[in-house]
This record gives sequence, structure tokens and C-alpha cells, in this order.
Amino acid sequence: MKILIVGIGELGRHIAINLSKRGHDIVAVDKDEAKCTALSNEADVMVLHRDATDPSLYEEIELQSFDAVIAATDRDEVNLFVAAIAKEYGVGRIIVITRSSKASDLISTLGLAELSLPSPVIAANLVVDYIEGKYSLVPIVNILSGKYTIYTLAVSPGDKIVGMKLAEVKSVLPEDVMILAVFDGKRFLEPEDDLVIETGHLLILLVPQGKEDEVEDALR
Repeated sequence: MKILIVGIGELGRHIAINLSKRGHDIVAVDKDEAKCTALSNEADVMVLHRDATDPSLYEEIELQSFDAVIAATDRDEVNLFVAAIAKEYGVGRIIVITRSSKASDLISTLGLAELSLPSPVIAANLVVDYIEGKYSLVPIVNILSGKYTIYTLAVSPGDKIVGMKLAEVKSVLPEDVMILAVFDGKRFLEPEDDLVIETGHLLILLVPQGKEDEVEDALR
């Protein structure tokens, strides 16, 4: 797929690197020259040091030829602008990462994006997997409708999941709880089944509202 990523902070950079590794044709845009240089050195990505609010940019890159656009800047008004431009150019898949749930709701209400996520903590891995069809739209819609919350749990000494593989941890959780990522203090780890949980890990979970205590009891 040919994918445009606008905004290559930590989140956008992660998405660009992972999608590039998986064989997608990535064009990334950011007005921060240092971020552009860093990504150019890390991945096989075409990086453009440009202002995403300049309409001429999209003519130059022939936006209509892209399969997907991911707006991931740190300004919701810019993300909304990018989504509107992509919609105007007829891009089939538009994904927006917002900094607030209000902005996400607005973008969804206006019909500017196929997917709008309000949480930068979970979005990187979720967007990569969503692009490749590993997640359907159904659970994502549930997130946007407010039925789920993002729940974080710091693993402490004595917790019963210390030393367990992630597959075992998943087996003790309610079926409608999803482990989105594990943070080891330095980086986010993919939630692979053979990952061993250690003291100090931070689990990031998607939990139905009202089930937080049930999740806590299962993991402590």
C-alpha cells in the first residue's frame, strides 16, 4: 500500500518504521527538520520537510494516488485539516490520531476519517495492525462510543503475573479485555504471546467500563 503519514513525532515515527518494514510504500511529512532527518536515517521512507497545512504539498505528491493517509501531528486542528484534504482527494482510507476524545468525536461525526483514535499511547501498534487487517472496525467503534477505557497497570513484586508469559496473562483476563502494549520503562513492546512479564512492566489494556476491578483482581 502507498501510505502518507503526516506528523512524525514518536507516534508517527513508530508507525512509519513498522509499516515500512512490512513492505509498504511510505511517504512521511513533518515541518521539524530534525525529526525528518532522524526518520530518514532509521527507515526506508520518503521523508518531506514540509508544512502539512500548505495545500500545494498535496498536489505535488499527487495525494489521489495514495491508498491511505494517517494524520498524527501534535495539533488536532492540523489533523482535521489533513483529513479534510484527504477526503477531498478521494483517498480511500483516512486514519486520524487525535490528542483529545472531543477532537476524535468531531472528526468521526463529520465523516472525515474511517478511523479516529483519541489515545496516542495505544495508537501506534493499533494503527499498524489495523492497516493490515488484524483488527476489524467493530472493536474500534466500541472505543469511540465510549464503552471502553484505556487502563494501565504497573506490575509490582508479588503480583501473580510476574514471570508469566503474556499468553497466560491473557487466559486469566475476561474475554472482552485486550492487551494493547507492554512498556518496559524504555520502549513499548509488541504484545506477543511469549513475552515474559517482569516487575516494573506497565501493561496497557483496553477494558470495558466497569470491569477495572475485575481486571485488577485477575492480575494482582
